[in-house]
Amino acid sequence: MVIELGDFRCAYERVGQGPDLTLLHSVGLSTREGWRYQIPALAERFTVLSFDFRGLGESSRGNAPLGVASFVRDLAALLKALGISRTAVMGISLGGFVAQAFTLARPELVSALVLVSTTCRHLAANQARRRERNALVRKLGMQAAVDQQVDKQFAPEFARANPDVLAWYRAHYLANDPLHYAEVLDDLGHFNSCDELHTITCPTLIVAGDADTSVVAGRAPLDSARMLHGLIPGSELAVIAGARHYPQIDHADAFNARVLSFLTAAMPA
Repeated sequence: MVIELGDFRCAYERVGQGPDLTLLHSVGLSTREGWRYQIPALAERFTVLSFDFRGLGESSRGNAPLGVASFVRDLAALLKALGISRTAVMGISLGGFVAQAFTLARPELVSALVLVSTTCRHLAANQARRRERNALVRKLGMQAAVDQQVDKQFAPEFARANPDVLAWYRAHYLANDPLHYAEVLDDLGHFNSCDELHTITCPTLIVAGDADTSVVAGRAPLDSARMLHGLIPGSELAVIAGARHYPQIDHADAFNARVLSFLTAAMPA
């Protein structure tokens, strides 16, 4: 489905029944389809909203800058347009940045929060690595980074056993507009919510794979997840053994069980 939200067309889907739950995607897998292994299970207990951020997936770009601040405003506009007054929010990677910022800006709209494979700030030591990749993507297109991205995000044994999943991920990664992709990543380099997270009061679950070596994981796997856990009062930490950056894909069953358990307790029907 498509809805006009001011200056852009937002592609979204809303399925299921029960309390509202909104899913926010990553930048590499720049589409709501990144939750393909979760939506059927979640929709049995919740009304699940998934959508593509402006300039990513099937949503048009519009005129606003591509970054967390715009995505937060767009999410508020989408919820208002759909008549959603309160929702749980689950975001992965980029979606986790947006979920934090949205919860801090509009706490009255958020009933529960799930942060997956994300952080409250990028390490300064990783900024040069991010700038180098962005320069390559801007110059040569998404093809310049796709092989490294696939190799880093999925374990060799998972890739061998699931060639269809790897082909699907590769296709969506390559479908990114390279200028949009780089603009979003540049914006994330300036994000820092660490000093504000202590004000979050809704039930919060932090999920991370213990084999995630992406830039958001920190100096070592789980560094960022543990930091978020320490900064958000009363939060829960779920570690998915063997998972990399996308635990909702490479360990979908374990991920779904933990998230469903948390959301069911946080938002009883």
